[in-house]
Amino acid sequence: MEQLPGALLHAILAKVSAADSARAACVARSWQQVVDQDSLWEPHCRSDFPLTRRLDPFDRPCRTWKETYQSWRSSRLVQRTSSCWKSLRTWVGRNFKELGSSLAPGATIEELNEAEEALKCRLPPAVRLLFRYCNGQRTPSVDTDMDGEPQSEAHYVGLIGGYNFSHHFVNVHLLSLRQVVNLTARVLPTPSRPNRLIIAASSNLNKFFFLDADDGNVYVGTRNLLVDGEMMVCVPEQPSTSEEESKDGMLRWLENFAHCLQSGIFHVRTEEGIRSISLYPDIEPYCTTAVTRGVQVRCSGVFVPELSRVEELDDSYWFSYSVRMKLLNPEPGQKDALSTCQLSDRHWVIRANDRVIAEVRGRAVIGMYPLLRRGCDEFVYESCTGLSTKKGSLDGDFTFVPGRMSVPKGEPFQAVVARFPLDVPQYIY
Repeated sequence: MEQLPGALLHAILAKVSAADSARAACVARSWQQVVDQDSLWEPHCRSDFPLTRRLDPFDRPCRTWKETYQSWRSSRLVQRTSSCWKSLRTWVGRNFKELGSSLAPGATIEELNEAEEALKCRLPPAVRLLFRYCNGQRTPSVDTDMDGEPQSEAHYVGLIGGYNFSHHFVNVHLLSLRQVVNLTARVLPTPSRPNRLIIAASSNLNKFFFLDADDGNVYVGTRNLLVDGEMMVCVPEQPSTSEEESKDGMLRWLENFAHCLQSGIFHVRTEEGIRSISLYPDIEPYCTTAVTRGVQVRCSGVFVPELSRVEELDDSYWFSYSVRMKLLNPEPGQKDALSTCQLSDRHWVIRANDRVIAEVRGRAVIGMYPLLRRGCDEFVYESCTGLSTKKGSLDGDFTFVPGRMSVPKGEPFQAVVARFPLDVPQYIY
């Protein structure tokens, strides 16, 4: 090994990973001298991290590429950011490939500096790292809209997802740096909220998420956004464990969103042939399920900040709820199994802080009398309600007629709606 030419050893080590290069340095002093060469570490920096220059994660100059690699490899903030984007991209690759093509490559140092100059503020280190790994979403139709030109909703794909109820449609797109600059100037032209930047927005511009460059946290616009700039904080306060990880609100916001996707809380839904990420939770305890005479009713709610207010007044907090009902196939040996049944009436019990504040009874749901057929797809509908408190719930029942309302095949029965929460969450999306 001592007689192995340095040039040949260099050529061999250039083909192995950074970890194996570091191990090789422990073999012999002559090997260590070869491993320490910058020409070995520059490719590792470029392949393992979003690097093109010898700068540490905070854009401070490093003397060598090896030192640069070590600074990125040892940074917990880098590890969290890389893991967050890896988790998001992995989920997207498995569940929503057309969304994956919209995720842009990381921004360059020059692009970040240009954006900061245009915004007249300095982005927190955690935010700069997030953009270094992914510069938002790049969908041509969305780009043209964010710059003020028409775009097609059919081609819109939002990473942060949304909901659709009562003619209120939301599908939130994670903005690129260019869109951050353009949209912030359009929506917040006055200095009433200095250093607050729009980082995500719905395609129809009815919902906005903001980054506060001073405290690093994420906020969402409320019903009074355009009146007095009112916003709600989207990430719970958490003491920083180190100066490096201070002002990491946007990173924690995306980390929690990745967790919600990976755990199945949020899911992909298809509506009228268009796929999107649904913010209606799909697992317990956020989504509840009840089965009555084969009729399965699944329900969950989502907070709607853009229609809400910060004050605890009547109908300050608005929630949308999704109801998915289906007639299941009968169990083996089950008698009197239904083949069809039709909804005729609804009954809702509305609670705020575990206190009943209203009961609603009426015919149909959103003007419809859905007919459920055994083994067919779910009937889904969404509606909304307002509360004066941040914590509430809904439950009740639906009255079904066996067969059809016009040709009943038995007595009506009540399909139970299990109680499900309507709460303002710690992390708002």
